[in-house]
Amino acid sequence: MGLYKYIAAAPGETPHEMLIEADSSKEALDKLRSRNMVPVRFLGESGVGGKSVFGRGRSRVDTYELTRQLAPLLDSYIPLERALSIIAEGAANREQRDFVTSLRQGLHEGKKFSALVRSHGNLFPGYYANLIESGEETGCLPEVTRELYKFMGESKELRDFVISSSIYPLAIMAITLLVTVLMFTVFVPKFAKIFIDMGREIPGSMRMLLGFSDFMLWAWWVIPAVLIGIWLLLRHLMGPEALRFEVNRRMLKLPLFGRIVSDLEMCKYIRTLAILVANHVEIIRTVRISGRIIRNPVIAKAFDGLDRKLKGGDKLSAALSGNPFLPPSMVPMLRVGEESGTVGEMLVKIAGNLENDTKLKIKRLLSLFEPAVIVFLALVVLVVVVSIFVAMMEINSISQGGPGA
Repeated sequence: MGLYKYIAAAPGETPHEMLIEADSSKEALDKLRSRNMVPVRFLGESGVGGKSVFGRGRSRVDTYELTRQLAPLLDSYIPLERALSIIAEGAANREQRDFVTSLRQGLHEGKKFSALVRSHGNLFPGYYANLIESGEETGCLPEVTRELYKFMGESKELRDFVISSSIYPLAIMAITLLVTVLMFTVFVPKFAKIFIDMGREIPGSMRMLLGFSDFMLWAWWVIPAVLIGIWLLLRHLMGPEALRFEVNRRMLKLPLFGRIVSDLEMCKYIRTLAILVANHVEIIRTVRISGRIIRNPVIAKAFDGLDRKLKGGDKLSAALSGNPFLPPSMVPMLRVGEESGTVGEMLVKIAGNLENDTKLKIKRLLSLFEPAVIVFLALVVLVVVVSIFVAMMEINSISQGGPGA
């Protein structure tokens, strides 16, 4: 994966350099447009990036680790340039050290830290540069960096929870598929061969299993090929964006799973709102920045025009009312926060409650998924065992009837 440098601009903002991590220039442009950025000029590929063990370029820059180290240094009243120098000295890998050194050199050249962050594209989260800029403008960079570290840590914790919670169910599913494939492609054909060697007619139960076994022997590559062909055809007929929108729309309609996907997006959105409001970023700019965090196009569409409502005089609670993806309790709580002047604190509470509810929903989904996979495996084994038992009884009856004939 390479790094592509562009000069790009968001609607209503001045153009600036951005570094996009992607497999190709086409993918880099798609990522720019998904963030509502308009490319002005392509500046070529950047030298920031490493090689993975498979030989493909892959960035090893860890912006969370950078923020974790930067926050306490700035809290200790160490100048930003000196703090970056200390971080570079203790960097775990060469690419991280070169990256931090390049940020320090940019400060030497008189550039703002927020501008340097923007120049490195999606190596940083979408909200990072705007928050750093608000800290620079208000003189609260240490406080903003501390909030950034906390925010990134909570996002990482939620992401790690989802990944770690999925490992066991996915392992069970993989073992189930492996056992099913081995039974129908190895065990069943070998048992059926016994009847063929004996010159006997294969029992009906074994013919059914053998037919399914033959199906699996060729379906393992035909079915994926057909699915890929259908996907490419739909992509050609509908276009990539329309197909992506339709897939996400249908995914959001799935029971429980669709709500989890929506809630995960809303956790990021509300957290971003909270940190921007708490750091006194202007509300129109706040909702625009927060809107770029949403990756699901169906959910993002539901937030279109939010800035226009705010420009028309609506409060944030009124502008967000009626949005189907927000938790039902958010608007009343936000309205109370607006009346008491504690919008930032209220958004933090809303985000925390939503994250806890989302974790509970994930646990419920996994608690349903695990027994479902186990029951499926048990049914497959039962069908195979019963079919083999019936066939063995038939062999036994044939062998008993043979001598008396």
